[in-house]
Amino acid sequence: MNNKEIMRQMIDFHRKSFENCFSMMVTIQGQAEKLFKTFVDQTPGLSDESKQIMDQWSQAYKKGIDDLRKAMDEGCSKVETFFNNNTTMMFQEQAEKMFNAFLNQANWMPHDLKKTMEELAATYQKSCDEFKQYVDENVWRMEYFSPVAKKSKNKTKQKK
Repeated sequence: MNNKEIMRQMIDFHRKSFENCFSMMVTIQGQAEKLFKTFVDQTPGLSDESKQIMDQWSQAYKKGIDDLRKAMDEGCSKVETFFNNNTTMMFQEQAEKMFNAFLNQANWMPHDLKKTMEELAATYQKSCDEFKQYVDENVWRMEYFSPVAKKSKNKTKQKK
């Protein structure tokens, strides 16, 4: 698997994680807002001005959630654009080729430097393999996870 595919999987994984957390946050906020609205409507002694201030507060919170969602979508699209750029991958490939060329001249290196460089290369490769394995093992959780917000929307439609 090439580096571009690995980066695409990582971006998808993080995007799906955010979408799932965001949908849970919106669902919890919706439930809290309903509870709060019921409390405000049934509390005697609250003036219309107080109720209006609380509604304004609720609208400001919703706007904040929408702004967060918009910012995350824009950020994800920028990251995808950056990593879809072939220049980045060509730079990484060239750096890898130079590193390998350096390692191929190991006969000219002092023994301790050669050993250190080989250990560094092995550690780097091991880390990459472990991260790839982690993503491969956990990406299915995001692919098959049904967001809570979709479930609650379906339930409310069925009740009506």
